[in-house]
Parts: sequence; structure tokens; C-alpha cells
Amino acid sequence: MSIVTSKIAIDFGSSTTRFVVGKKENVVANATALAIDDTEDKIIAYGQDALEMAGRSPDTITIVYPLSAGVIADYKAAKQLLKVYLRQAVGPLQFKKPEAMITVSASATSTEKRALIDAGKEAGIKTVHLIRTPVAAALGVGLPITEPKGSVIVDIGNGTTEIGVFSLGGTVSGAAIRTGGANIDEAITVFMRREHNMVIGHDEIKRIKHEFVDLVGESTTSTVVHGSNLHQGTPKTVTIKLGQLNPYIETVIQRVVLVMRKVMERTPPDLLSDVIHSGVILSGGGSQLKGLPEYLSKKLHVSFIVAEEPELATVKGAQAALIHLEEYRRSLLA
Repeated sequence: MSIVTSKIAIDFGSSTTRFVVGKKENVVANATALAIDDTEDKIIAYGQDALEMAGRSPDTITIVYPLSAGVIADYKAAKQLLKVYLRQAVGPLQFKKPEAMITVSASATSTEKRALIDAGKEAGIKTVHLIRTPVAAALGVGLPITEPKGSVIVDIGNGTTEIGVFSLGGTVSGAAIRTGGANIDEAITVFMRREHNMVIGHDEIKRIKHEFVDLVGESTTSTVVHGSNLHQGTPKTVTIKLGQLNPYIETVIQRVVLVMRKVMERTPPDLLSDVIHSGVILSGGGSQLKGLPEYLSKKLHVSFIVAEEPELATVKGAQAALIHLEEYRRSLLA
């Protein structure tokens, strides 16, 4: 029996795993999470089903997040989750051994890269290629990175923020910091604890971040928050104003501003001039925070534009790199 080789692009993110097969356009996404029954040491749920158990499951069930800050934190869980998603994508792995392009943080060490390659192979991938997240994001949004002009992307994921400056097919400068959407979640959690003696759940945190936070919004805007009393554990409801919350959020965003300034300082003046004219592209799920482009533009004196479908940029870029592997192998792969 001949073995069919499929090609699959995988954005193995800290909060969400996205994959696309071959040249197809539809991207499949699911949460990067597993639910483990500790009494039998077996997986009972994965993806969104596992995520929905967080905060609601008994002590015998542990929710595991295999990645942290863009790299593998739990090797066994990462391998198990990849195997599940690969079967979903290409079918039984004994008949189809896929070739994969997987995104990896630009901050990943050689050991962390090797762990990702090994996990992929043990999960059933025949050949594993790695592409740095900012490179994948730049390809995914269609930046002209092979041209003799400066192009900049800032990809804000759940665990990392990745910055890349490109020209003539290479990375001129860049940086990766382990700051992202998860830190904004933590900032909201800290605010509720310090200011209102409250503990709030995962769903409420996400609602506040996606529906209420606005970095340039009116400070008088308010929302009702439901949770529990920090000390008594009883239900509690409060009304919070945007002006109270934003300083906590801005503490996180300021880290992005500082590293972006350092990257711009290392960028040659001619390329920086290109960026001033064309602007900086924002991608990743974190780029959808309301008011973020305007906030960054004010702080850094250059325009920021959110990419179309920003959360799909990296997986689409990984797909493009896999399709045109020989073209990108030497200069752009990790």
C-alpha cells in the first residue's frame, strides 16, 4: 500500500491551534487545551470542550495547556493534542504521513525548537519544518518582504508579541517578548481583586476584554461585572468604569511600546522612512483590542493598521511557506 503524503500548516498557539491542509482556504481552529482525568490518567476532552470545563470541573479533572508563551510547556500533552488534530485534518496517520510547517516563536531557544519538532514527529508528522511567527504573519498578510523596502509586522498572540522588520527577503531587525493576551487577562483579574475584592471567571474576563476594554474610549463608559467575593466566596456584582480599568491594561501594552521603540532604533533610517509612509501592520488575536492601533500610533508616531482576519495571518503564512518551500527555505524558515 502506498503512503500518501499530505501537507499541513499549523499555527500551534498558546491559546488556539489553527491548521489548514494543502492549498485549501478553510482554516480549522480549536483551543490548545486538554482535560485529563487524573484517576485514570486519560484524556476525556480536548479543544473547546476541554476549555469549557475550566473552573467547572471536579478536582479529579485537570485542564492542561500544553504551550506557554509560545513554546511547549508540557511535552506529553502537546504531542497528544497534535495527534488528535492531525487525525482530524488528514485522517488515520498510518495511511497518511503529513509534511507540516509549524509556527514557532522567534524567542524560542534551539532546545524549544527541537522539542516542537520531536513532538510533531511523535504525533505522526513525517517531516517538520518550522517558521518563525513574525515571518509567517508577514507572509500571511501579504507584506512585500522580498522587495527592497521596509515592512514591519507586530503579531500579538496570547502568549507572545512578535515584531519583525523585513527587506529583500530577510529579517533586518525584530524582537519577541513573552507578553500577550494572557497578560491582559491577568491585568483584568488583578484589577478586580485589588479594586473590588472580587474573583471573576474565565468567561467574564473574556467578555470584559473583547466587549468593554477600549484604550481610547470614554472613561465614563461602564459595565456590570459578576463574580464572587474574594474573602467570603459569596456572589458579588459591581459596576466598573473604563477609566478605572485602563491603567492596568496600559501597563501591559506599554511593554509592547518599549520593545517596539528598541526595534525602531535598530532599523536603518531608509527602511524606517518606508515604514513611516506605509505604516505598521498588526496581526494576531491580541491586535483586535479596541483602540489599540490608535493608542500605539500616538505613542510611536507611526500609523498602525490591523490586518484583515488578523488571527489567521500566521497559519496562512505558514501555508504559503509550505507551498513555496524551496523559495523560502534558506532565508525565512526557522
